[in-house]
Amino acid sequence: MAIDSKFIIKFLQVALACFILGVGVIFFTLIYEKKEDVSDIKPYSEYLNIPFKLDDYATIQWSDTKIRFSHYSLNLNEASDYDREDIKSVKVYKPGETITFHKAKKFSHLHTGTTYYLIGRDTIDTGEIIDFEYHYSSGLFPFSIN
Repeated sequence: MAIDSKFIIKFLQVALACFILGVGVIFFTLIYEKKEDVSDIKPYSEYLNIPFKLDDYATIQWSDTKIRFSHYSLNLNEASDYDREDIKSVKVYKPGETITFHKAKKFSHLHTGTTYYLIGRDTIDTGEIIDFEYHYSSGLFPFSIN
């Protein structure tokens, strides 16, 4: 039995379709991300709209690579003074000052998994009101209730 040209063409079409489907799945896996508000879900709802006293220094930094929910993020146990093109310290909190979070967000990505963020709001030295994110790890909340 000889292999005819119709069989070869069908085989190549199926192989090309499988290749395109496979590339599509890999591409989707790499770019898929989902952002969701979880402000009404425990335990995140328990941390919203109440002041938390900082136990140590903390810095809000702007970064051109942080793009989950904001270019601003809260870094605990740090009193930095960055002023570079890619990262800038825009506000430093002293121990005993308070921070209040007003939203909780969930970020899902097929490549890195799911992470949770508390979103705070403050006015920086320029007078601009900004939202900043704090990466929350379950059971690890380094603040005291004021």
